[in-house]
Formats: sequence, structure tokens, C-alpha cells
Amino acid sequence: MNNKERILHSVRYIEANLKSEISVSDIARAGTCSLFHFIRLFQSIACLSPKKYLLQRRLTESVSSLCNTDEKIINIAFNYQFGSHEVYTRAFQKQFGMAPSKVRKGAVIPAHLLTSRISDEYVFQSQKARNQPPEVVELKEKNLVGVSYFIPGNLKDLDLSREWNSFMKTVGLITDKITPEHYYQIQYWSENQTIEGMHFFIGVEVNSIKDINPQFVIKVIPRGNYLKFIHKGLSKNVGYTYRYIYHQYLPETNYQLSKPFNFEYYGPQYLSPDKEQSESHLFIPIQS
Repeated sequence: MNNKERILHSVRYIEANLKSEISVSDIARAGTCSLFHFIRLFQSIACLSPKKYLLQRRLTESVSSLCNTDEKIINIAFNYQFGSHEVYTRAFQKQFGMAPSKVRKGAVIPAHLLTSRISDEYVFQSQKARNQPPEVVELKEKNLVGVSYFIPGNLKDLDLSREWNSFMKTVGLITDKITPEHYYQIQYWSENQTIEGMHFFIGVEVNSIKDINPQFVIKVIPRGNYLKFIHKGLSKNVGYTYRYIYHQYLPETNYQLSKPFNFEYYGPQYLSPDKEQSESHLFIPIQS
């Protein structure tokens, strides 16, 4: 059994025991290695500790119980091995920014804050972002022209290639573009927590928003401070980089998000959506 197989085997053990009382030592034995070696191996491959992964997965699965059952919150807390209502609520609030009682009343947790099961792809994607700290950059205001979409659901298998292909056929109708052309994709979520899904915008930067063809919409990226991450690999796997950013990197820092959106920039190092060596830049707005 190689190290990858050990980690994936331990993940299967965790998933089968989310409602059982297990320790990191138990998980290490499932992965057939010593506790010392396992903790460092899991951290280096999965980029978070086994203890934190177990916690985040229990919290994520408890959301389903809150939304789909009438079970008392205290019972849900005990089912997922939280010692008390207070311990569960405190962990839930830290992870999702709201109390479990709000979710029970209908509030929706943004999909990017939920922790999915670790997969083979997650283990081996987005190493660039994980191994290279982000830059803090100050951006000037940017005017973009393009098209907007709302994609409903949990966005697990999101693919905007068709939307991009359609946009690229009409981009020639947009005048006064920045040269060389700068392409962007924005993801932004509504403050209305009952909306399941996310808004997307794909477009190109322009010098001026005068005389814009009415078939397009205008978006403005505001001036401000942003964390700049690098995603290297297939475009379809960018979700793993976002998962790293929101689930692992940001919770360990004092950065606070300033706006309900993030965006991607496709520059000279972006080769194509299906090239492993392709790089795009991910920007997260933060408070000054």
C-alpha cells in the first residue's frame, strides 16, 4: 500500500465513522501507519490535519440533518460526536458564520463553505496554490463587459465551457477592449440565504463603458485589496483550489472578506482549460 492508498483508505474509514467516537490514532491504524507518520502524511497530501478534516466533515454532514429532518439540534450534536449543544454551535458558527438554529429556520450555507469528501483529484490538484503563499495586491477599479448567468444547485460538477465558447463567438462586438485582451470570470453570491446556487459573469476588460452593445452587461470590479492565488491545472478542477482557500487557508489567518464575490483572471500563462500547465489567478477581496 503506497502513501496515496493509505490516505484514501483512512478517508474511507473517517467517512464510515462520522457518527462514531473515533480518534486520530484509530484513523492512523486504518491507514496502516504510525500516528507520527500518519499525521504528517495526511497533512502533506491533503493539506489539512486529519482532526480538522474529521471536524469539517461532521459539521458539513450535520447540515443535511438540520435541513432534512426534524431531529432536535442537541441530538444532531450528539450524533456527530459533539459533547454539548454549546460545543457544536461554537464550531458550527466558526466554520459557517451562522448558528445551526438559523439553518434549521431556512438559512442556506454557501456551497463553497461545505467540506466534501477528499477525492483522488483533490489530493493531487492545485499544488501551486497550496505550496505558494498568496500575494496581497491593491487593484484599481476595472470595467468589464460580458454576459451573466445564474447556475442553480450545489455546483459540484460546474462546467462553464459552453458559456465561454458562446461568449467568445460574440466578443468581437465589444469595442474599446484593453490590449492585449484581459478575460475574467466572476463568481458572486446573493445575501439572500434562501437562494441555492451562484451568479457568474464572464467578460473582458474595457477602457470605457460608453456605447456598449445592449446584448452585453457591465460589471465593475471595485478598487481594493485582494488576496491573489494561483491555480495551476485543468480549469474544471479550480473548485479544489477554492476549497483550499476557503476551508484551509483563510480560517488560519486574520483576513476578513470584504465583498460577496471572487474572480479569476486569465492572463498569458493561461494556455487553455484542458492544459495541466495552464495557470489562472484567483482574487479574493479582503478588508484593508
